[in-house]
Amino acid sequence: MLLFILGACFQSTPETTVQQKVDILEQVEQDPFQAKELCGQLEASQRGFCTQFALQALPKDDVVHLRELCPTLEGNSKGECWFQVAERSVDITDCEQATPFVKECYSHVVLRQLLKEEPQSWDEVESILQQNRLDPSYPKFGVVAYQYWFRATSSLQLSDCKEMPHSKICHDAMSMLYLQRLKEWDLDPKAACDRIPEKLAHSEQIVLKVPFEKVFERKCVSMETP
Repeated sequence: MLLFILGACFQSTPETTVQQKVDILEQVEQDPFQAKELCGQLEASQRGFCTQFALQALPKDDVVHLRELCPTLEGNSKGECWFQVAERSVDITDCEQATPFVKECYSHVVLRQLLKEEPQSWDEVESILQQNRLDPSYPKFGVVAYQYWFRATSSLQLSDCKEMPHSKICHDAMSMLYLQRLKEWDLDPKAACDRIPEKLAHSEQIVLKVPFEKVFERKCVSMETP
């Protein structure tokens, strides 16, 4: 089965046959801790596939071997690998090598930290960002902070942002959080149109009301029309 799937991925060369490459991948699957040495037996153009295969085989809590494998990759694959390292380590310094996904990695990891530490005040939220050398006034990172802050709020009120630092970022983050909730409801096949959840209450706020009505019209009203 593995030979059939991977035959098209590997071009046979005088140096290594397809069967030899499949044998290497089977060894990687059985012992991913030896992936660096095993994948190193392949031509440079095919080591990336082998290494990505190893990443999926490594235990989810393994960071040491993952850090050893990432430098053997190139381009986006290398950045994606370091992103996975940071995701497992929850250490934002690992993001610094996740080019071209560095900022996305920062946002993802700091959100993981916020969810883990559960700060109870906005000062504590900002402190966690600052400990990671992230500026909460920078929109990309501020949005993450505000979406964490309002994640448990049932009915979102944009006016709450007036009292918060960086009110424009807060406003954008809350709007995006509402759209995420709306999308989840829209995609849920069990969602009932006659019982709209409180978290989707738009309170006549035009920024929230317009997208809600569009989704409701398509999901509920159009389905009822003969």
